[in-house]
Amino acid sequence: MMFKTQFPNLITLVNLFFGFLSILNSYNANYSLACYFILLAAILDSLDGKIARLFGISTEFGKELDSLADLVSFCLAPSVLVYILYSQNMPGISGELIASAPLLLGVIRLAHYNISENKDSSYFEGLPTTFNAIFICSLILYIESIKTISPEYSDPRFLLPIIISSSFLMITKIKYSKFPLFNFHSGKLNSLRLVIATGALFILLISILFNQQETVFILFSSGLIILGLFNHLFINKKSHLNFIKIFIGRKIKRTT
Repeated sequence: MMFKTQFPNLITLVNLFFGFLSILNSYNANYSLACYFILLAAILDSLDGKIARLFGISTEFGKELDSLADLVSFCLAPSVLVYILYSQNMPGISGELIASAPLLLGVIRLAHYNISENKDSSYFEGLPTTFNAIFICSLILYIESIKTISPEYSDPRFLLPIIISSSFLMITKIKYSKFPLFNFHSGKLNSLRLVIATGALFILLISILFNQQETVFILFSSGLIILGLFNHLFINKKSHLNFIKIFIGRKIKRTT
């Protein structure tokens, strides 16, 4: 019984350990391995809370432990990776400040989530730290795989603005769907998400067989971010309709 109640916490600790291993491999110039440790940590992060809820053993201690593990694996580890790869040679402390974006903005996002009352809904408010870390690692893996044939894409002036932008999304009010529960009895929306997630996993496994996983990683992670932005701007806020109204209003003023 003791093992059952502590099993989700054990998964969280392994998540934290993978974040630590990622940092070590970043310093040892094993950048791809550092990314894969973060991705493994992300898989475990999606499991611990679901297992705890599935067996009815969710605790406040487990929630706090999960938040601290996320701080290391999805905030600190990506920042260390970004610093060593792209910004450590920048003048003054500018490189440190830029590389700290996933860490500083991630900490703000985690603190906001911990006090948020929106934990039981079907979406996250702001890009989760896990998703941001997955995107950063997917970007790095893809760039590392093509930098010999397209070195221009590994330029920090191209990559750092993208990383800062995705990190900034963590403290916005843009809604991102949560991972589905592991059953088909939690509503049609959850069932649809579970089918999509299963299909995405199948595509990823196929891509690994053909050694194209870096391309699939970046397509999935960037697609998730773009989908959230599209949903926020064009469905929730209807920004395109507001733009059309403003545009038509200006046209009418000019003709009168």
